[in-house]
Amino acid sequence: MSRLIKTIRLLAPALSLAMALALPGAALAQGPSKAECASAGLKTCKPLEEFTDKLRAAVQGNDKDAVAALISYPINIQRKEDLEIKDKEALVQHYDTIMTKSLRDAIAQEPFVHPRKIIKFVGEKAEIWLDVEKGRLLIGTIIIEE
Repeated sequence: MSRLIKTIRLLAPALSLAMALALPGAALAQGPSKAECASAGLKTCKPLEEFTDKLRAAVQGNDKDAVAALISYPINIQRKEDLEIKDKEALVQHYDTIMTKSLRDAIAQEPFVHPRKIIKFVGEKAEIWLDVEKGRLLIGTIIIEE
């Protein structure tokens, strides 16, 4: 019996990630409240839900162009050796080095909304911070601790 429990414990994080990526909108069922979204500069949570769905679908489908369209440029990818990405073309070119397992894990997490207009996805070793630009969400910061 203990072997079964160990196996379940080992597989649980992978299954959670797979479900979050397979069901893009499902993870937001208990997401940020309307008040939290308003504190971040959004009139409703719908733009955050739609952004999350687009981002997760693009990452799951390995759609580099779709992910690139969700980023505010230029962007500095913060990691051991920082990487300055000036435009969509550069993002697509460096996509495979940027889209690490840690970053994918962060994207699978529930977005966190801070009252000081900060919205971010936080994983164990990576974070994505969103910017609200004229009511539109874009990725403004990527931090990878690998």
